[in-house]
Amino acid sequence: MWKLLIADDEPKIRQGLRNGLDWNALDIEVIGEAEDGEVALEIAKASHPDIALVDICMPFLDGLQFIEKLNEICENCIVIVITGHDKFSYAQKAVRLKVFDFLLKPVTKEQLRSVLIKAKEELDKVYSKNKYFNWAKQQLEKNRGLLKQQFLNEWINGSLSYVQIEEQLRFFDMNLDGEYGMIMIKVAERIAVDEIGEEWDKDLLIYAIKNIVEELLAEWQPNIIFEDSKSNIVAILPIEELKEWVHLGVKLESTVEHYLKQTVLVSQAKMQNGIKSIPSVYHSLLQDIKNKSNSTPIVMLARKYIDTHYFKENLSLIEVAKEMQISATYLSRLLKQEIGLSFIDYLTQVRIKKAMELMNDPSIKLYEVAQRVGYSSQHYFSTAFKRILGMPPGEYRKGKKAIAK
Repeated sequence: MWKLLIADDEPKIRQGLRNGLDWNALDIEVIGEAEDGEVALEIAKASHPDIALVDICMPFLDGLQFIEKLNEICENCIVIVITGHDKFSYAQKAVRLKVFDFLLKPVTKEQLRSVLIKAKEELDKVYSKNKYFNWAKQQLEKNRGLLKQQFLNEWINGSLSYVQIEEQLRFFDMNLDGEYGMIMIKVAERIAVDEIGEEWDKDLLIYAIKNIVEELLAEWQPNIIFEDSKSNIVAILPIEELKEWVHLGVKLESTVEHYLKQTVLVSQAKMQNGIKSIPSVYHSLLQDIKNKSNSTPIVMLARKYIDTHYFKENLSLIEVAKEMQISATYLSRLLKQEIGLSFIDYLTQVRIKKAMELMNDPSIKLYEVAQRVGYSSQHYFSTAFKRILGMPPGEYRKGKKAIAK
């Protein structure tokens, strides 16, 4: 039943309104009567009426003041004003307050019945509209995760304009201010970690990896973690501590391998131009993952071992070959055939790439950078750096500072 409130300072009027109609037949319940605006407001706060019959001229809080406050409490409440001929000058202000209708005293039963039937019809429309809106809202919330994943996939593939990206970020309440990096994780399907590696359903495995990634990156907030259209796990996260960021990929690899007995390929990069560079960084990581996955299992595992242990000062071809259980000569030949680099050239590239990331943090001294990427001597580090980039590390860092300014 619809709930109705009567507010009039005249007892006879209130009694006449209450007793004048068969309220049950109209499917309306009179929830209260008030002799002034303040009492009416208290009843409205407690009961939230659907319809209010209001006299304009009431003590303490007049009808118009009451209606104004009622609109704040009951947004969809239908207000019907009851007034005398000499008080009809209030009508203009009442119209501004979105009053549904006016009744002039004395009110007949037919007038009251007619306006209440119209009020009920309006309430039915509002209720149906709200019901549909609430249903649509529920469906949106139900599919919010899928919509978000669709948006993220369109974004990384460069299918959206900057305006569309900004709109979607606001819609999903995603704030990506500051420096961010991207990590991509792919299951190395051609490799089993060891003999006890489990056979996984692909979807279940990706779900399990995503859970591990979410747990490990819980402190890197706000982050975005999702599955792309190629079944890769992609994470976009803020970079606050470069020292930790540089080793994050290795940490993810080892954790997945430890808990799931599965080898994964990981690639990561800092986004130099903020969120605008997301599509280009994504495709760069995609190509890196593709290159790694196209290798034979031995080369893939060898590269993975080098990527994980590059910081060891004495890391050698013999050590890596021993881990792969093949001869150093054979491994050297495979590396040259598949990636076009010797062991030392590949190791140097990995080290210099990691060094470049660390050098973005001005608080890390060059000798510290050298030590962190496997060089005991800053001189050897500078020589290797210049061989790869054509300039010494000090000059490179100065150039980065100049660009930043």
